[in-house]
Amino acid sequence: MRKYKIAALIGTIVMGTGSFMACLCSQPTLIAIGNVLLIASLLIMTYAFSSWQP
Repeated sequence: MRKYKIAALIGTIVMGTGSFMACLCSQPTLIAIGNVLLIASLLIMTYAFSSWQP
């Protein structure tokens, strides 16, 4: 159960970082990295919340 909680926390942090980069960066490369981080966070959080539901 503990690893799912940690995965959910990591997914939340990655989502915050990715959304910050995707919305506020002006260089196309950094915007693309932000979008990739958002997709990765969705995958991480889907994994975490499919097994652990607060």
